[in-house]
Amino acid sequence: MPRLDAFENYFNWTMTYLPESDIPLPYGRIEQLASAPNGETERRDMQESVRLSNVNPAKGKSKLAIWMVSNCHARSNRMKYVRQLQKYVDVDIISTGGKCGGKDLCPKLKNDELCYDMIEKTYKFYLAFENSICREYVTEKFFNSIARNLVPIVLGGANYSAIAPEHSYIDALAYSPRQLAAYMKRVDQNDSLYAEFFWWKPHYRVVNLPQTNKESFCNLCAALHETPMQERKAQGLQKWYVDDSHCLVKPNFNSTQ
Repeated sequence: MPRLDAFENYFNWTMTYLPESDIPLPYGRIEQLASAPNGETERRDMQESVRLSNVNPAKGKSKLAIWMVSNCHARSNRMKYVRQLQKYVDVDIISTGGKCGGKDLCPKLKNDELCYDMIEKTYKFYLAFENSICREYVTEKFFNSIARNLVPIVLGGANYSAIAPEHSYIDALAYSPRQLAAYMKRVDQNDSLYAEFFWWKPHYRVVNLPQTNKESFCNLCAALHETPMQERKAQGLQKWYVDDSHCLVKPNFNSTQ
């Protein structure tokens, strides 16, 4: 990544995915509804209720996991994690032109909605692996998958517990590829355990990228029309946007544990 020192005092405002930007531009968010649990005890009760109910999000699903990818050599080293994971469980890969060892299951990815429809009906887990593991960096691939009848498996540097309800996703960084595969198998073999990951659906709402983009640019427009307009110069961009992001570059994922 190029250094940003040359842009010191060049920009007036910042508009990025980081929440402390002057105009935050998130890739999505999850909002609580009025029925959201009040505390951990209530959340566990809701989760247990789903497990004991007849709700079966696994119904009709015939495959375990899928990954949709275009960049095979990302800084997050996600390709290595997936290759290690594939030693223990089946993970299908969607990519254009057979890149990254994938298949054109969604030709040229022309219609993301149709592609996600197919994934949602067929697969239990979606690998929402980011191309960079950096502070607060979580993109639309996470929000697109969690909004559907899928369990996202995340690989990123964001604090997912502050973004999404507990037990609505699986954090790959908490496991070695071998450990993750074992957990996926256990959940795959028990529809009740799988259903628990969907306990939160009636109590939260996922807001996807088109809406957050609209809101952020409306906020920018409003700020530009304020009288008097707030005047400032963006300083310390290199430290704030790059150095303090604490990105992991090509981490090594141990599959022997």
